[in-house]
Amino acid sequence: METFLPAILSDLLGRSISYLVQRYRQQSTVQDDLEKLRLALVRVHVTVEEAEARHITNKAMLRQLDVLREAMYSGYHMLDALTYRAHADGASFSFAPSRLNAAKRLRLLAADEGAAELRRTVDSLGRTIADMREFVVFLKGYPRISTQPYSMHLLLDKLMFGRQKEVEQVVGFLLQPDVCGAGAGVLHIVGVARVGKSTLVEHVCHDERVRGRFSSIVCLSREDLEDMGDHRALTVKHGSHASHGSSLVVVDLAEDEEPVGDGAWRRLRSSAMCRARGSRIIVTSRSPETVRGIPAARAIELKFLRDDVYWYFFKVLAFGSANPDDHPRLASIAMDISAEQKGGFIGATIASSLMRANPDAHYWTLILKNMREYTRKHRAMFGKHPHDLLRNNHPVYLWRLAESSKIFLCHGFYTACPAKQEIPRVTFQEVLSGRVTPRGRFEVLAWTSQIPPCRSYLMSCSLDTPPGPHRVLDRKKRLRQLVT
Repeated sequence: METFLPAILSDLLGRSISYLVQRYRQQSTVQDDLEKLRLALVRVHVTVEEAEARHITNKAMLRQLDVLREAMYSGYHMLDALTYRAHADGASFSFAPSRLNAAKRLRLLAADEGAAELRRTVDSLGRTIADMREFVVFLKGYPRISTQPYSMHLLLDKLMFGRQKEVEQVVGFLLQPDVCGAGAGVLHIVGVARVGKSTLVEHVCHDERVRGRFSSIVCLSREDLEDMGDHRALTVKHGSHASHGSSLVVVDLAEDEEPVGDGAWRRLRSSAMCRARGSRIIVTSRSPETVRGIPAARAIELKFLRDDVYWYFFKVLAFGSANPDDHPRLASIAMDISAEQKGGFIGATIASSLMRANPDAHYWTLILKNMREYTRKHRAMFGKHPHDLLRNNHPVYLWRLAESSKIFLCHGFYTACPAKQEIPRVTFQEVLSGRVTPRGRFEVLAWTSQIPPCRSYLMSCSLDTPPGPHRVLDRKKRLRQLVT
């Protein structure tokens, strides 16, 4: 027995030493792969920025640029998830999974699995870099179109982010050759509220290739579509009412749910501006059912940005000109806040402005805590995420950073044009932070877009006092009554 115990202890000690040596080697390999990932991302990022600053017309080159962008966003997502989480947890390295994508998170449940995922990402980027050598050579043959400012957050505030692929799809449709006798081609752009349909179309309408293709660009609302007689009331973005030749007609049904009658579509397609050879029609709406009367319409479904792309976007807005690598703890919190946004552009602008104003870990944690509680309560009461409720104009309760005995209720979003309507001076950020506490029913400015069509997004809100202690048992019913 005396000789048996030392043998067991010796075996256990040997296994422990072997395990520690293996873990040390694995850690060294992981650190090497992280450094390789950083260097590979620098090369890809430089190539993407150079390509975006040139006027590329070749479709194959544009597709390869999309591949490079996706590889870059995915790589940065991996690098940030591993690096920032490690610093936040106080460890030398950690494979803690990011909450950035609830459905497709990295699922690094163990170090071995995480190391394998990192290795696959590094290998994939290596193949991408090897494949882009000819791309870089051909890139030099295209002229430059712009120079980017030094502060990326200033640039993002004034451009349409993450929609390059959709822009080229729409432009490709508009510039394609005519089919004899086919009439005006129709493209349907569909997507949920505030996903960027009108912004995409506006961006395309300002494209020099499109303006050079059509003699006029005309915008129609549902009312214009149903009354095609008064052409003087139509909005002309390019050309004039008297323009002859092909026309691009944009029909904006983004705020409507009811289908348009077949008669209105027939009148549109038989109108003079749509009969001209080479004319095109773009229709924007929330549902395909809205344009079911249009035969053989091509469709593009506009979705919110992928989680890794959205994180790249949100990170730049949240940190502004600061470097997230210098603030890994804040970056880790920002990843969780980004996950709570569900891809919303307005939410990203609101949250990031609060975060930039006070770059403090305790303050950012308070924002995250309030957002998670806000989500949990709405899922419990309505079975849906509050952002999904807002996109369907369903009233929701809103989180506030300031302690208050009042319930802050949002009744819905609507848009306004600053050039034509008076915009509220009180901002949504001021109400959330507690700097302003309005009374009764009021309107606040959530965000004013800096890119065409430069719309302001307003929220109709109210404050209410919660029910007293004697009605605690009926609280859920009472809360439902407040939003119906």
